[in-house]
Amino acid sequence: MSASNRQSDTPELIRILLEWRGTDVLARIALTLPYWWSGLNKLFHPMAALAEFQATGLPPSWTIYGLLLLVQLGGSFAVIFNRRAWLGAGALAVFTLIVTYLAHAFWKLEGAQRMAEMNTFLEHIALMAGFAFAAMYLHKARSRRKPGGI
Repeated sequence: MSASNRQSDTPELIRILLEWRGTDVLARIALTLPYWWSGLNKLFHPMAALAEFQATGLPPSWTIYGLLLLVQLGGSFAVIFNRRAWLGAGALAVFTLIVTYLAHAFWKLEGAQRMAEMNTFLEHIALMAGFAFAAMYLHKARSRRKPGGI
C-alpha cells in the first residue's frame, strides 16, 4: 500500500489533528507535565522537596535539590521548545528510572500494595518509552526542516 493510500485511510478529523502544529506542542507539554509541574512545586516549596527526598531514602541535600530542578525544569523545557530535546528527554528518562526504582519498589511489598506499586512502576517505564519516541520524532522533525537533512 502506498503512502497516499495509507493517508486516505485516516479519517479527515484525525488527519487534521495529527498535522496541526498545536498538537505537537500540546503533546510535548503534556508528556513533560509531571516533571515541570513537580519542578515548579519544588522551586516554590524547597523544604517540602527536601522532606520528599528523605521519604525516598535520599539525603536532604541542596545539591540534589539543584540537580533535580535542573533535570525536571531544564529537561522539560528542552523537550517543549525542541532545543536539544534528545538531551532533555534522555535526562528525564534516566531521572524517571532512578526515581521509579527508589520510590516504587513493588518487589519489597505484598498484596494489594505490591500490585498498586507495580502498576505505577510500569506506568513510569511507559513514560520513559514516551521520551524515547519524543526524542526520535523531534530529531526527525528537525532534520526535515534543515536543508540537506541531518
